[in-house]
Amino acid sequence: MTSNISPQWTTTEVFEALRLSDDFEKPASGIKKPLNPTFTKLSQHRFSRVHPEDEYKIRVAIVTDKGAGGESYIVVPHLTSLFGRLVTPKVLRLSVDNAAIPRLIAEPILELNKRSNSWNESYFRAIQMAEEVWVRVEANMEAGQYECIVSREDLGPPQWPNQTMRDLVMGCFKGRIINEENHPLILQLQGRI
Repeated sequence: MTSNISPQWTTTEVFEALRLSDDFEKPASGIKKPLNPTFTKLSQHRFSRVHPEDEYKIRVAIVTDKGAGGESYIVVPHLTSLFGRLVTPKVLRLSVDNAAIPRLIAEPILELNKRSNSWNESYFRAIQMAEEVWVRVEANMEAGQYECIVSREDLGPPQWPNQTMRDLVMGCFKGRIINEENHPLILQLQGRI
């Protein structure tokens, strides 16, 4: 690649050559592909919304490998018994933050809890609120629950990705769906590796 700056130019000429005109437009550089969502919680730093439609909800079994940095997997239903109490039913939900970054979050299923859990209950309420308004969620350790902060400003409508929930889940959990008995996590839990 050659430079358009002549070696005979003065410092002032070089500096002025760097200035973009007011009508500058970025040249087309390709087609932007959609982002794969991450699996996480609602953000404590950015305001988020949660998609309210049923087509962006799926009930799944989640297991988290605490020994591998907390990596989470989806387990197909017929293998959940191999995990005992390590598997947790959740509802995967689509969320976006105010920078249009997609995330899949795990909504707790309250009716499955035999006793009250203020963390799950407060997080569930935050997700319900995020269906209608922009929220941030912070853990309040002293209170033993999540605090929901609603945006003071109108951040506009959420910019939802165009993918289906199937495509979002498969993109997010690529390589982290347990659908066979010889999966390394199952073998590890059974002491076979």
